[in-house]
Amino acid sequence: MKKVSTQLFFLFLFAQSINAQEIKLIGIAEPGGLLIGTGKNISAVYLNDSRLKVDKNGMFVMGFDRDAAGTQYLKVEFENGKKETKKIQLPKRKYVIQKLKIAEKFVNPPPEELERIEIESKYMKEARSKVGNIDSILFRKGFIKPAEGRISSVFGSQRILNSVPKNPHNGIDIAAPEGTPVLATSDGIVIIAGEDFYYNGNFILLDHGLGLSSIYLHLSKLNVKTGDKVTKGQKIGEVGSTGRSTSAHLHWGVQWYGNRIDPMSLLNISF
Repeated sequence: MKKVSTQLFFLFLFAQSINAQEIKLIGIAEPGGLLIGTGKNISAVYLNDSRLKVDKNGMFVMGFDRDAAGTQYLKVEFENGKKETKKIQLPKRKYVIQKLKIAEKFVNPPPEELERIEIESKYMKEARSKVGNIDSILFRKGFIKPAEGRISSVFGSQRILNSVPKNPHNGIDIAAPEGTPVLATSDGIVIIAGEDFYYNGNFILLDHGLGLSSIYLHLSKLNVKTGDKVTKGQKIGEVGSTGRSTSAHLHWGVQWYGNRIDPMSLLNISF
């Protein structure tokens, strides 16, 4: 409770400090957190030294990676020539350690699959490079949890598989029966509707604009194809256990460009 109160108090103070310039921030500034800003008469916005895109309605987005730390600087320039710089001090965030015993094939891929994995990795890298080309916010309707079910694995957790440390979990897992509907968390465009990838299985990558994307893995069925426009709550697939998966569940991941974002942080954002 103390951690949440401290974050909300910080956010309140930060929002107060920039209200004079008619800038409003929605969200919590923390590792894995997403902030959405709105304002009037903005000419440019920078997070540290990176210029952020501002859509025609004066909205911008910034996300902090799972491992982000220290001081961040938000710089806003207005059409009247005035400039404002605000300091954001990210709090430390603790993550869960998950120790799992699973079949060895799920820990390290067999040698005969390595070439396939490399090809799929390049394909994903190319697809993700397209995120950020949409200069407008498509998620004005807000966000929803994409499937009903128990959260079986949380964002950012460090996984130790059969005593071997692995990469942090970059999303959340929602355990649900095969065939459970998977819904678009918000409006977006399908960057990839991929089939039978080694790790991802059947999956969907959505672009929500201004660098924000969401991904849905291990699906048993796809209801959309690459290039489709989808709306918040639209059925895009069904829960499955394809790819590297030990049971039926949905892996739901979110990124802001390359920064790993806690998907649950989206559910606290309302316009």
